[in-house]
Amino acid sequence: MSLICAGACVGVLAAEPASTEPCVESVADGASAPAPRLARLHYRCLTLQKGQRVLVGEAGLKHPRTVMLVHGLGNNAHRDWGAVVSALAVDYHVVALDLPGFGASPGAPDGYSFPALGRVLAEVVQQTAPGQRVHVVGHSLGGAVSLYFAHAHADKVDRLVLVDAAGILLKMVFAQHIASLRTRQVGIAPLDNLLKGLSERLNGVRRLVFNDLDNRFDFSRWLAQNPGVRNTLLGRYTQVEAGLGLVEHDFTAAIRETTAPTTVIWGREDPIAPLRTGKLLAERMPDARLKVIDGVGHTPMLESPETFKRLLQEALSAPLAPKPAPDAVEPSQGHVLCQNKADQRYSGSFDSLTLENCADARIEGARLKQLTLKSSSVTLDNSVIESKDVALTAQQSEVTATGVQLRGRVAISADDSRLDLAGASLHASERNVEMPTPSRLYFSVSDLHGSDYNGDAHLLWHTRPAAK
Repeated sequence: MSLICAGACVGVLAAEPASTEPCVESVADGASAPAPRLARLHYRCLTLQKGQRVLVGEAGLKHPRTVMLVHGLGNNAHRDWGAVVSALAVDYHVVALDLPGFGASPGAPDGYSFPALGRVLAEVVQQTAPGQRVHVVGHSLGGAVSLYFAHAHADKVDRLVLVDAAGILLKMVFAQHIASLRTRQVGIAPLDNLLKGLSERLNGVRRLVFNDLDNRFDFSRWLAQNPGVRNTLLGRYTQVEAGLGLVEHDFTAAIRETTAPTTVIWGREDPIAPLRTGKLLAERMPDARLKVIDGVGHTPMLESPETFKRLLQEALSAPLAPKPAPDAVEPSQGHVLCQNKADQRYSGSFDSLTLENCADARIEGARLKQLTLKSSSVTLDNSVIESKDVALTAQQSEVTATGVQLRGRVAISADDSRLDLAGASLHASERNVEMPTPSRLYFSVSDLHGSDYNGDAHLLWHTRPAAK
């Protein structure tokens, strides 16, 4: 199933041998020379432990405060930050690097795990800003790496900015999101090529991949162990290799425990890392705020540079506003029934809300005592369901929920249904989940507390996961 994640997440599967190669950009297919470096930056090729070489560009060297820019997927590597370097260098010492295996940096001797990339960032900080706590700004893959770094090396991070961070959701959820895209052009050439190829190759097998496979058969690991099959299915894309090594990571603890003041910047129309991921981060991190740029996709610093620069400078220098207080509880709207309608919207307080044959309903910022779905589909955001019995009942229905709290004797009863919950907290006096008939429940960066399971949940619920 992580076939799709291979192209949309970033990292690497198999490490190259330890390299002492110089920092030289690779030449893209059809090009006679590598893309030019940024004129504003002064470059050097750092040598890290184990001989790893990393290209670093710096500006604003006279300033005492440092901002480290960590790029995402794509051959541009650090050049993706070109629109913001000059503005940042007015007030900050700017450090922009090419991660190992990207741009001019040779492949990594430690492999492309998050711990390995976290060590790379730690060594870059030590060599470019020794003894400092630095501001860290990461985009896409770089957002995921920066989140890991801020958690594992908290003593080196002052403020954190996450820009359209990829790979946070459970790998199966992320894979299905990518596979569902109708427009497979995201503006990053290697990924566009990959998605086009995947679209052509998956048309005949998508039902098998997403309905019949589950996490008892780890497709990404199988691809990792079968390079011939991998190349046949995906083609020989260096950055396809990147996805297979990183899609396994569970960020639940990092999101809960990272205390650096954090600004989450997101393009509302991001086709790769959906906005719900940004909402999840802002909701679950201890000190985070979400800033959304309308009409922008996965690369806001390229698509809307002026707006992005303003938000970035505010994130690095302005006092961060406190998290908003919960809305006051409104008078209940009583028992509400939806029958045979589509695109209904609900907010506020309810004694109960029942949806029967209602497609594409949306519930946002609501407080309910019970939610019942029958042959319906709903998106549920930033809501609380607190019941004396079953909080959420789904019969032949689909639920996509982000930032929700479910409390009851039983939190969820799922009957022939599919539920995708991200940033969910379940508290059950008896069981978290009842499943009268087979259903699929996906939990991303969530926590469950009941007799059947107690602890962090970043998993596909079959019948009952092993208790923690």
